[in-house]
Parts: sequence; C-alpha cells; structure tokens
Amino acid sequence: MQTTLSSIASFLLHRCTRTTLIVVSAAGLLAAGLTGCGTGLSVVTKANTAAATGTTSSDGTATSSGTSSGSSEGGSTGTGGATGSTGSNEATTTAGSSNSTTVSVGATQQAAVRWVTNFGDSITAGWGSSAPQFAYASLLDTAIASPNENWSRAGDQAADMARLWVYPNATPSRGSSQLYTVLIGTNDANSCGGSDGCIANWRQSLAASLAWLAVPASDKVLGNSIAQQTGGQQSGEWTPDLTNGIATSAAGASLSFNVRQAVSGRSLLVAYRVFDAGAGGGAATVSIDGVPVTTLSAAVTTGQAIDTKNGTTDTIFLATIPLGEEGEHIVTLTTTTAGFFSLQWAGVSSGNYAQTAGAPRVLIGQITSTGSAALNLIVNQYNVQLQQLIAALAGEGLNIQIVPTANVLQPGDFTDELHPNDAGHLVLAQTFAASL
Repeated sequence: MQTTLSSIASFLLHRCTRTTLIVVSAAGLLAAGLTGCGTGLSVVTKANTAAATGTTSSDGTATSSGTSSGSSEGGSTGTGGATGSTGSNEATTTAGSSNSTTVSVGATQQAAVRWVTNFGDSITAGWGSSAPQFAYASLLDTAIASPNENWSRAGDQAADMARLWVYPNATPSRGSSQLYTVLIGTNDANSCGGSDGCIANWRQSLAASLAWLAVPASDKVLGNSIAQQTGGQQSGEWTPDLTNGIATSAAGASLSFNVRQAVSGRSLLVAYRVFDAGAGGGAATVSIDGVPVTTLSAAVTTGQAIDTKNGTTDTIFLATIPLGEEGEHIVTLTTTTAGFFSLQWAGVSSGNYAQTAGAPRVLIGQITSTGSAALNLIVNQYNVQLQQLIAALAGEGLNIQIVPTANVLQPGDFTDELHPNDAGHLVLAQTFAASL
C-alpha cells in the first residue's frame, strides 16, 4: 500500500496545539519544514524540492506555494498549488496487530475522479489515528487512486475553513472531474454551542464553501474580474480583495454585471465577506434588473461573533437570491454606507451538475457523534440544518451529497471524546467510499 504524503503532513500537523497549513505532492521525495510547535506550525511538502517553507502571519493565515498576508481588514491573498500522491484502488489498515481491513473503490468510481481535495478539522487531519496512513482521508484518497491534497487544521470551524482554506486553494472547473470531501462542525458544536447564532454562522460559512466548490468557474463572476466581463461596470473606488474578490469602503460605490439563468427557478448565489463588530463593516443593496431585492451586511448579524477557537474574526457568507424568469439578468450591488464591503463572487448554476460530465462533486460528511451525550444533542441540531442546507443547494443544481457519518462511530471507535481511533477512521473512510 502506498501512503499518501498528504496524510503524513496532516499527521505531523495535528501533533501541535496550533497548526496552520498542509501542501503536498507525490511526484518527489517528502520534504517537510517544521517551524515552531505549540504556537504555530507549518508543514510544506513539495515535489522535487530540496527545501520548503511555510510561514504563519499574526492573524493566523499561512503562506505556502503562494502568499498570504493580512490587510487592515483582515484580508489575505494566497494560492496552494499543491499536488498529491497517486494511490491504488485499495487502502489497507490494521487494527492492533491483526484484523487487516480494506477500503475499496470500484474502477468506475475511480475513473470518475481525477483529483481529490479534503477539507476539515483535526479529524480530517488524522487526529486519533496511530499513523498517517490510518487516517480516514488518507485511506479514502489511496483507495480512489488519484492525485490528492488535504487542507485541514486542528480546532478549525466552518468560518476558518471557508476563509483560510477553501477559497484560496480550490479552483473548481467544468470537465476536471474534481472530488471535494468536507467534514466540519465538531468544533462549532463543541466550542460555540447550539445557539441560533452559532449554527447560523456555521451554516452560512459552510454554504459559502460548498457553493464555491460545487459551482464551476464558468458559472461564476469573480469580484475582481467584473470590469473584464461583457457588460460589467463599476463606479467608485474598488480594490482587489483576497484571491477573487473586490472591495470598497466608500458609500455609493456600485458594481454591475450580467448573469444568465438557464433553468427556471434558479437563484443568484452571492458570496461576500462578513466581520465581527468593530471591523467597520459596510453594507450593499443587491438589485436584480433595477429592482432592489435585499441588503447584504459586512457586519455579522446572526447575534453571535464569528471569533473562532483558532482566532478567525471574519469569514465568507453565502446569500441566495431568487431570480425569477429564465434569461439574462443585470445584477447591481450598491454600497449604502461607508465601511468595508467585499464581493467575492456571484453566479447561477447553468444546469444539473450531477448529470454534467466532469463537473465538480462534493461529499459532505455529517458531523460525527462524540463521546458526550450532551454534545451529541447539539451535534444533532447542526446535522438537521445540514440536511436542509444540502437540499437547498442540490435544488440549485449543485452536485453535493451528504455522507451519513453521524452515527457510524461506536463507543470503541474513539481515542478520546471527539476523535476516532484507527477503527473509527476506517469506518469513516468506508462510509465516504460507499457514497461514491
């Protein structure tokens, strides 16, 4: 069996209390740079590279195979041009000293995937496994036998994942046969809790991640490309923001662009940044064909601060706005107050991606049960919301499927109250593989 380099990087990452970034490639030897441990750890592996470095900035973002730097609004820019290792169609794990068990993926399912990217928290990074190759993401990726990468960090919540890992590092496209796996929410439930505000922040930032992963680039209008779009216009002072967005701090600034609604009943998807109180968040009115339909606030309005366990205080939310009749529509965003406002992207799904050859596919695992009965009650609340969210996004034509991981772990499958042991990781990998 071939061990994926992504799993090694993940395993190294989760051995420190504050972790940052993984970049992996299997085309060459593993080169790992470990800097700091307990305050900030970066692990970078790159093909045919004698040395690799990663840096952590003061706002907790990371740099690797690109750049990432904080701005006065907490912004960063960066790319992670990582490649992964090619596995076989079968991953083997050993529970204890015997009972070898495999995770198998059929040839048809393998052929449908040309690239795998895993997103999540410490569970996806391999916490609880005895070795990197026994982590669920490693077992799954090896069985799929495609190049793969893993962007996961211990302690992360959905807000961290969207802001720091998904948007800078995923480039979904039609025809590329990309598979994205996501398992996130344990820390939202455990650290934030089950209040309406906590669940709303998790849901809206998760929605922003899933929509970004499932909508191919051909159906998106990136904020920083509006001026180059046919019919695209902007007035007032706008500047690039993060990897894909455009931002302003002026009242009365506007953006205008065209979208095409090819399928009746579809909605406009709008991804925009939100900040905790005190960040000077502005607001913008969205108009469709000249008619104001909603206002987006860059200040979080859920009643719960974003402020995550890992220190993220801004993230990306998704708004879903009905478009009405099929055909071309003119979308206009106009800032209504002075204050920072950033549009990341907007778009409309052009069809049913599950029936579109090579379109991005997303497998989203339910939040797993834990060793705490009280916490499991909160986890159940999140999973109910997950079911509703995925139904809504699937109704927009996005190829997103829930993996039924909520209750697959048994009491003997844990190494502590939150993290699966080798047997638990195996069960998770088998459950993801069965959903292919």
